[in-house]
Amino acid sequence: MSFESRLKRLEEIVGELEGDTLDLERSLALFEEGIACLRDATAELTRAEAQVQRLVERDDGSFEVTGLGD
Repeated sequence: MSFESRLKRLEEIVGELEGDTLDLERSLALFEEGIACLRDATAELTRAEAQVQRLVERDDGSFEVTGLGD
């Protein structure tokens, strides 16, 4: 599932949880699914941030990707 798909699913879950027709069992199931989506989205965002942080601007204004330890 893509990052965008996870965010969309989280929005759907929140919308459903905000309704007043859910029983406790369904609410808990949605909450658990939401937490799993949030964890996955956070991990993906962390990986993306690490990639961006590895970009280094050169003197000429161009960018290069450096190794993790650079």
